[in-house]
Amino acid sequence: MKKYVLLLLSVLLFAVTFAVCWYHDHLFSVLYLFVASIYFALFVCFVILLVCSIVSIVKRKAYLNFATIAVLALLVELFLLFPFRDARVRWELNRYEADRLKIVDMLRDDRLQPTDPYGNIELPDGYRCLSSDGTAYLYQNDENGQVICFWVYRGVLGDAAEVIYSSGGEELIRSNRINIMSLEKLKDHWYYVITN
Repeated sequence: MKKYVLLLLSVLLFAVTFAVCWYHDHLFSVLYLFVASIYFALFVCFVILLVCSIVSIVKRKAYLNFATIAVLALLVELFLLFPFRDARVRWELNRYEADRLKIVDMLRDDRLQPTDPYGNIELPDGYRCLSSDGTAYLYQNDENGQVICFWVYRGVLGDAAEVIYSSGGEELIRSNRINIMSLEKLKDHWYYVITN
């Protein structure tokens, strides 16, 4: 078992790093400044595992640790190339679409109202997971259509990533939302919007 320790630790590091990157937006919203410490700790663990693997190959001829180095190389590729936020947005859209449509219907039928004059909506218990901070934002809800935002990431200085329901398509979003950096249609009525 001892000869597999570095390999098992590298697989564990891979899993933890994937989880941290997958939930980066949530971690940043909650922990803010401490997120850098988490990434630094992961980097230190990576370096220690890499050095120990190289030393064990050179000094002890433990060639099994080439597998450890391969896992670490795969980790670097994953960290640098995998679009975590985009993948999570698409996964959550499929997972939460039915519940998000219930919120849209509640707003349309006036069973749910914004909690302030700016359009912020405190999501009911059981629906708070539909948005990164448990709130949604109502841009428009009238006879001309609905535009409702579910936060993916609600930035500190205005940067944001949003999944938006729009009954009137892209044009209705653009008429309600300024500073759009990118807008991508995910499904009918569902858009992924990044703003600054």
